Amino acid sequence: MRNFWGISIVALALACGSKNVKPGGGGDDTPAWLAQGTGAFNAESGKKLQGVGSVPRSEPRARRQAADAAAAAQLQGGIDAMAASLSKMTESTKENVGDEIASILKKAAAATPHVRDHYVADGTENALDQIDLSALKQAVQAGDGDDNLKKEIVNNLDRAFDQLQPK
Repeated sequence: MRNFWGISIVALALACGSKNVKPGGGGDDTPAWLAQGTGAFNAESGKKLQGVGSVPRSEPRARRQAADAAAAAQLQGGIDAMAASLSKMTESTKENVGDEIASILKKAAAATPHVRDHYVADGTENALDQIDLSALKQAVQAGDGDDNLKKEIVNNLDRAFDQLQPK
């Protein structure tokens, strides 16, 4: 019986003493993606490329639209950086291959499902626009374009992603 009470007291102390703070966040409700910001990140569910936009405005609808647009622009910057990296890795000798790679990747990103989230604090809206790298690979394979170039893009996407990750 003494053992039961000892374990109960320890369990109660641990339950009352712990705080629910999310890693990288500024408080209990701050999402981790906000602290991470824009970039390429490894998550438990796989590799993610994300854009985070932050906009202060008083009118909620305009604030949400502006934050979504800012996050989408940040994500597009990451996609453009991946396309530039892939252009340097290519073995293709085609003329304007960089433009073709960028076009294939941009269309694939548009066809890929996006994860979107919002967080509002003190009149500033923060928006997340995120895509999964494996879904992007599938979209590249399913999209239009030169099959050999698409295969090369898919094979090199992990390397291009790794170059974007924070050091």
